[in-house]
Amino acid sequence: MAEFRSTTRYLPASLQNRWETATFLALAGSISLVLVSIAVSQILLAAAIAGSIYLLKQQKYPLGIRVFVPLLAYMIWTLIAAAASSDPARGILTSKKFYLYLLLAIVPFVLRGAGRIVWTYRAIFAVAIISSVAGIVQFAANPERDLLHRISGFMGHWMTYSGLLMLALVLLASYAIGYGLRRQLWAFPAAGLIIAALLLSQTRNAWLGALAGICLLVIIWRPKALILLIPGVMVFYFLSPGMVKQRIQTGMNPADPNTRNRIELFETSVRLIQDNPWFGVGPRLVSEEALRYRGNNDFPDVLYIHMHNNFLQIAAESGIPGLILWLWFMGQLAWDALLCYRRTAAQSGFRNEAARREALTASSAALASWAALISAGMFEYNFGDSEVLTLFLFITGAPYALLTPSRQHSESLTVPM
Repeated sequence: MAEFRSTTRYLPASLQNRWETATFLALAGSISLVLVSIAVSQILLAAAIAGSIYLLKQQKYPLGIRVFVPLLAYMIWTLIAAAASSDPARGILTSKKFYLYLLLAIVPFVLRGAGRIVWTYRAIFAVAIISSVAGIVQFAANPERDLLHRISGFMGHWMTYSGLLMLALVLLASYAIGYGLRRQLWAFPAAGLIIAALLLSQTRNAWLGALAGICLLVIIWRPKALILLIPGVMVFYFLSPGMVKQRIQTGMNPADPNTRNRIELFETSVRLIQDNPWFGVGPRLVSEEALRYRGNNDFPDVLYIHMHNNFLQIAAESGIPGLILWLWFMGQLAWDALLCYRRTAAQSGFRNEAARREALTASSAALASWAALISAGMFEYNFGDSEVLTLFLFITGAPYALLTPSRQHSESLTVPM
């Protein structure tokens, strides 16, 4: 035991043995390294799942996680929509992404020991800083980039890159506020790097999502400071580079080509959903079927690869019932995070301030990340992005490590149900 402790002194003290430690590191690595490589992330996730299965022989699983009900309903309806589509085999292939939803099962199991959630947050921050620097270097190497050649860090596409940075920034803000800004001064330069990379990505939906998430954090933690946020945003806008101002201004111009293509996608989606209200056209088939519903031929076919909106894309794929089930699932995530925050704020079930602070941070981060994804998802299908979904499911799944029916370990952080 002494040898084990000496080799794990930089890890959470709640880790009891090598299997638990290996599983925890695999999960933390899977989450943090998703900002670098989805392949590495999923390999580590597979290792974390295998480790969790082994640990189930020794420990009880924390039952009572209600979000599984709408999640399973949504998954089943998605498969039904695929079976009802014109190409069932192709549509059912979408079920391979269901693998990521296992995060909502293993995060509460693996991270329910003291300090584990925060340790994973710090790993994410470290990788996010490196990723931000990579993007800034890319921009410095070619500052004349157009919108089709934006910075992407280690990712294959700027939308994925900006979506990950958006969530990382909101998570960092929640952590810094939760643990005290004066005691987390390192968070300011870290946030500066992430913000710089996010701005240089020129991705407006991620800007909107980050702003929505941070606004919600201010409402949660410092509601009186909200009156300073609006003038702060205005000052930030006027001090921003011309490139940023231009992106914001063109987004408000209905004659701008990028704004026009979003309007075209909205109208195309409405026509498609009206014709296929129950089951949609099936997963993976929207890009082909949407071409039949386009309003004109002003835009290239590649524009219709997806609807650039979570709500419209899900309804187009699996019909209005699928959208309703997805909204139930997302609503349950938000409700449970709010429940965790409110119970923690009432100081129920905690023996020390560190445990309470970790729970407040986890639940507020989940709420803010939810607001960020929903807001950005009005203009991008970010729920369909595996990298973004991985980080989102971890952040929103973390409060379930606290919302368990009873304490499983003496060192567990749990809010009694």
